[in-house]
Amino acid sequence: METLEHCTVCLSDNISPLMDCADHFVTNESFSIQRCNACSFCFTSPRPEEKDVGQYYESIEYISHSKTQKGLVNRLFHLSRNYTINYKKKLVKKYSSGNSILDYGCGTGDFLHAMSSSGWDCFGIEPNKKARDIALSKGNIKAWHENMLDEIPDNSFHAITLWHVLEHIYPLNDRLRSFYRLLDEKGMLFVALPNMQSSDALRYGPYWAAWDVPRHIHHFNPETIVKLMYRYGFQLMDTRPLFLDAFYISLLSEKYKSGKSKFPIAMFHGLQSNLHAFFGNGNYSSLIYIFKKSE
Repeated sequence: METLEHCTVCLSDNISPLMDCADHFVTNESFSIQRCNACSFCFTSPRPEEKDVGQYYESIEYISHSKTQKGLVNRLFHLSRNYTINYKKKLVKKYSSGNSILDYGCGTGDFLHAMSSSGWDCFGIEPNKKARDIALSKGNIKAWHENMLDEIPDNSFHAITLWHVLEHIYPLNDRLRSFYRLLDEKGMLFVALPNMQSSDALRYGPYWAAWDVPRHIHHFNPETIVKLMYRYGFQLMDTRPLFLDAFYISLLSEKYKSGKSKFPIAMFHGLQSNLHAFFGNGNYSSLIYIFKKSE
């Protein structure tokens, strides 16, 4: 395990424990989430060293790398996937000035396949070989291991997307520099993240499924992600909600808290979270942040 002594966003050493959370998904180990008292950014520490983190993804149930539809949660995830992919596709097409795209953390390539079907030049970065091979099998997609990132020429893409990926990245600062380099001058960066200030996050506390320790090593809210991206030359253009995430996260959180899915209660809390965000301050369970390169 490695312990972080400084905040990733502002580099302050004024940090303190926020809460302990269990890895409900794979190991049941407990991990601590730390909070920076200077800028409010939160991160997992101690955390597995990067070379060891792969074991925490080794489950057939890890949905972003799997096609399994066993169990209620997985079936619901796959039913909602087509809607979510089309929603993301329309958003990327609306804000982008061209048709070349890099999906960082492309998983099994479903989003890129949809973009390719719309005539886009599609490239993906995916460290997991099994997921990468599935993506490559779908045709018209180039998918690489992340060690190829430095070999891609500058200004290669009109859009870069990270759909619930940024919270996993160890060399966070290096990757943000790479994204800036790889986007052309009108390039757009789309980042989807869970929101630790959402109603469902506050309701479930340490049982909130989107803490997802230790796979999630960074934990963002709207303020901290904007601060971080500004440091690396990105300006926020818009935010959009991912409405379905509140239901999915509430369903998992209920299971983690009580040992049972409690479908009706989870759906109620998911709806409640969306309504609180809609009529309140916009703190949806997950948000898509749309950034452009600063002029």
